[in-house]
Amino acid sequence: MPERIFIFGASGHAKVVLDAARLQGYEVCALFDDNPALAGGRFMDCAVVGGRDVLPAWCRAQGVAAGIVAIGQNRARVAVAGSLRATGLRLVSVVHPGAIVAAGVRIGSGCVLMAGVVVNSDAVLGDDCIVNTGACIDHDCELGDGVHVAPGCHLCGNVRVGAESLVGAGSTVIPGIRIGARALVGAGSTVIRDVPDDARVAGSPCRELK
Repeated sequence: MPERIFIFGASGHAKVVLDAARLQGYEVCALFDDNPALAGGRFMDCAVVGGRDVLPAWCRAQGVAAGIVAIGQNRARVAVAGSLRATGLRLVSVVHPGAIVAAGVRIGSGCVLMAGVVVNSDAVLGDDCIVNTGACIDHDCELGDGVHVAPGCHLCGNVRVGAESLVGAGSTVIPGIRIGARALVGAGSTVIRDVPDDARVAGSPCRELK
C-alpha cells in the first residue's frame, strides 16, 4: 500500500514534485500553502487545505505522518521544513524514477531529485536539497542542507556546496571546488575557483558580482 503524504507549497515547483512523488509511488493526499488566497482551492488535481496553522491537526485527523516541502527558494524551504519537523512530522525524500543514484550515495530527508538527474558514488546530500532536472552530481560531492542545484548543472568530483547555496541552471563546477554557504552562482557559469560564503558570482570563468 503506498505511503500517504502531503506536499507543502502550491506553485510551479510543486507541480514537478507532485509528479515525481506519484511516479515514485507516494499517494499525495493534499497540498498546503501559507498563502491564504489558495486555501479551499485546487492545485492541479489536489485540494489546497490551508497553511501551517492547520497542517498538524489535519495530519492527525487523516493519519498522515509525512510530507515534502515543495518551495524553490532555499531559505524559505529550509525554514518551513524546520517548522514542520518541530511539530513531529517527518519529511520524505522524493526521487524521480528517471534519476540515477549510485550505490553509496547518502540522501538526507526532504530532498527532491528530478528526472534525468545523475548522482554518482559516495556523494552526500544534506536535508532539503533540490537536484533539479538533468543535473549531474559526480563522485564524492557534498551538498549542505537546503542547496539547490538547478537544471542542467554539472558538479565534477569532490565539489563541496555550502548550506542554502544556489548553483544556477547550466553551470559547471570543476573538481575539488568549495562553494560557501548561501552563495549564488549565476546561470551558465563556469566555476574554476572557490566561492566564499554569501558571494554572488557569474560568468565563464565566473567572477564575483559587485
